[in-house]
Amino acid sequence: MEQWEREQIRSSNADLRSTLDVIQDDFDREIEELGAVQRKLAAMKVHATTPTSLARVTVNASGVVTEITIADDAYRRSTPRQLTEELNTAIRGAVEAATEARQKVLAPITSIVDGMPDLNEIIPGAPSLRGLQAKLSQLPQEPQ
Repeated sequence: MEQWEREQIRSSNADLRSTLDVIQDDFDREIEELGAVQRKLAAMKVHATTPTSLARVTVNASGVVTEITIADDAYRRSTPRQLTEELNTAIRGAVEAATEARQKVLAPITSIVDGMPDLNEIIPGAPSLRGLQAKLSQLPQEPQ
């Protein structure tokens, strides 16, 4: 092998290492950001109150109801049917608000992931950031 060929290979290797170092640095920053996003999602609580303040509903980032508080006088001010309808309305509103809040929290990850090649496209067998983003973005399925 000629000296110029060795130098060309060394130069190509150096360029590849530089590119991979940049990708690794970006990936490391994204992993840190992902940890912060996961903590925010785990701590997220969204509240909604029924239209006539008969009850308050709390949901987590996935839209799962974690708490329902019914006003002490709700049974005197309403009927069971009205309370049920208002609770359903509040739950739907809280789930919609949680979906919007979750999208805002995930926005930094979305913009980063959309702007770069997915890791598994560069390194076969590596985890897919887009797959992780999709997993974090979806709501749990309702039991059948």
